[in-house]
Amino acid sequence: MSEDLHANSRRRKVVIFVIHLLCLVILFVLPEVLFNYGRPDSHFSVMAYGKATVFVLAFYIEYYLIIPISYVRKNKALPFIGYNILLILAGELVLFLIISWVKAHMPFGNNFPGPHQVFVHQISVIIKDVGMLILTMALALALKITDNWLKIEARSREEETVRKKQELDGLRNQLNPHFLFNTLNSIYALIDISPSRAQGAVHELSKLLRHVLYDNPAFVSLASEAEFMENYVKLQRLRLTDSAKIQLEVNISGFSESLVPSMLFVTLIENVFKHADFTMPAKISLKVEDNCAIFATENKSRGNATSPSSGIGLDNLTRRLALLYGKDAYFNADASGGRFITRLVVPLTKNENTDKTLRN
Repeated sequence: MSEDLHANSRRRKVVIFVIHLLCLVILFVLPEVLFNYGRPDSHFSVMAYGKATVFVLAFYIEYYLIIPISYVRKNKALPFIGYNILLILAGELVLFLIISWVKAHMPFGNNFPGPHQVFVHQISVIIKDVGMLILTMALALALKITDNWLKIEARSREEETVRKKQELDGLRNQLNPHFLFNTLNSIYALIDISPSRAQGAVHELSKLLRHVLYDNPAFVSLASEAEFMENYVKLQRLRLTDSAKIQLEVNISGFSESLVPSMLFVTLIENVFKHADFTMPAKISLKVEDNCAIFATENKSRGNATSPSSGIGLDNLTRRLALLYGKDAYFNADASGGRFITRLVVPLTKNENTDKTLRN
C-alpha cells in the first residue's frame, strides 16, 4: 500500500510539472515564436527564446523553492518578499545580459533606437520585463495555493471516507449483538414452554450465526439477504402459537445477485415480532421496483405500544442508511390507528461495481 501511495505521488508530481510546463510554453514561448516566425535575423529568436527561458526558470524557482521555504510557513512574510526581490533582480540581470549579447552581435539601425532614445527605451524594457517576472511569479503562487487547496480537499475526503467506514463498522458490530440478544430472548422463552421447539430454534440460530459471523461482508446479494430474512422469520415462528398469522412475501426475480447492505431488514422484522398482535395477520414483504429493493412491514400493535421504536435498532438503521446512501434511500415508520407500518426503499447495486472498501 505504501509503495502504491509513493508511486501515485511521483506520478502526480510528474503530471503537475508537465502541465505547468505546457502552460508556460503557451504563455511565454509560443507568442515569441509566432512573433519572430519568418524573421531572417536569428538574433531576434535568440533574444526571444532566451527571455522565455528566464521566465520559465523564474516560475519553477518560485514554485519549488521560494514558496515552499517561505510563503507556506508562518511568520515568513519578510523572507518571502526578500527572496522575490532577489529573484526579480537576478532575472533582470540575466535578461540584461541576453539583450546586451544580442545588441553586440547585430548591427544597429532599424532594429534598435538611436542614442538619444536609449534611456527611455531601456526604462520601458526594464518595466516590461519586471512586469512579466512579477506575472510569472504570481502565476506560480496562484498554482501553488490551488495545489495546496486541492491536497487539503483530497485529504479531507479521505479522512471522511475513513470516518464513515469506521462508523459503519461500529454500527455493524453493534447490530450483531443486538440481533443475538433478541434471538436468545426468544429461545429462552421457548425452553419452559416447548423444549423441542427450543432445540429447533437453536438449530435455526446456528444457521443465522454462520451468516452473521462468517459470511457477513458489508454488502451481500439480495438473494442471500432474503434467505437470511426467511430463516429469521422461521426461527421467530417457533416461539409463537400455530394460530399466529404471518404473511411473508419475497419477489426478487431477476435481481437476486444485486447487492444490499448486510442485515439491512432484520431490525424491522424484529419490530414485528416485538410489537405485533398476531391475532391479526402481520405482513412482511420484499420486492424490487425500478431497480430499488422495497421492504415493508405491517402489523397490529400489541397492548399500549405507540411507537415502532426498538431501542438502538431503528437509530442504527437510520444512521446506516444516511452513511451508505445519503438522500438516495427512503425510510418511514408510522404508528397510527393501532398498527405499525414501515417502508424501506434502497437502490440496488450491481455486483461488479460495489465499492470493495465497504466489503472488507
